[in-house]
Amino acid sequence: MVVKRIVAKKLLYYSVSLACLTLMTSVACAWESPQRVVKLSPQMRAVPQQETMAPLPMDTVRAFLREHRIIEPDAPTRELAYVVGGENQRLMSGAGDTLYARGELPTRVRLGIYRLGEHYVSAAGVPLGTELINIGEARQLGSEGEIVRLEVVSAYQEVRNNDILLPLETQLFESQSSENSFQPRSPLNDLVGQIIAVPGGVRFIGRLQMVALDIGTQDGLQPGHVLRVGQQGELVNDPRTQELLQLPATEAGTVMVVKPYSQMSYALVMQASSVLAIGDTVRTPAH
Repeated sequence: MVVKRIVAKKLLYYSVSLACLTLMTSVACAWESPQRVVKLSPQMRAVPQQETMAPLPMDTVRAFLREHRIIEPDAPTRELAYVVGGENQRLMSGAGDTLYARGELPTRVRLGIYRLGEHYVSAAGVPLGTELINIGEARQLGSEGEIVRLEVVSAYQEVRNNDILLPLETQLFESQSSENSFQPRSPLNDLVGQIIAVPGGVRFIGRLQMVALDIGTQDGLQPGHVLRVGQQGELVNDPRTQELLQLPATEAGTVMVVKPYSQMSYALVMQASSVLAIGDTVRTPAH
């Protein structure tokens, strides 16, 4: 009887030990079993052209387009109406003042008061247009012969003699889409031009600044056209021959045309990977 109990205890001990060993082995195997590894690798996805850049709200450029416009080279400024003086021989006028102008002006339209700005020319010296800077608004009170009596409705600067009067370009804002925005897109033809100026006289150019280009509607540009900006490569000395080498041009950003004229355009810098400058080239993006 005693022997049977001892044998039974040993068998129970071995059974428990075996069960524990089996359990530990199972857990160890579970711990050491290799996990499934998912390898991630970079992938490329083609994006349609219309998805590459979101539409630009008109409000982003509305103020600039109100304050800047271009006179075409074939429209001499001397033929435009201009301020000849203010009441009581006033040389400078402001909002609420009355002034007199000489020239033909339409009635019952909003009139802009402009001052001559920069004369734009191409790299070859060809005139492209003359900048006009808006300094206020006026409305016509009456006329006698070629002399027009006006009231200054608003003024951002003092109005001086020889300032120019023109109807405001209200059709510019009415001609935009129902969403009142520019839809960025590539030109259909291959274009090459240059940044020729920065309104305001800034030398170096960054994102969301306006630039003037030496290409316009006669080249096929329309509002919303996007162009790539390229910067000329640096000149370096060949360490062996001591020759000057021109490094290849590099892409530096994108601009979008917001107001094209016949021979030039205003464009907004949408992206800039480096500081842009006058003389940088603009061209149709590669497809």
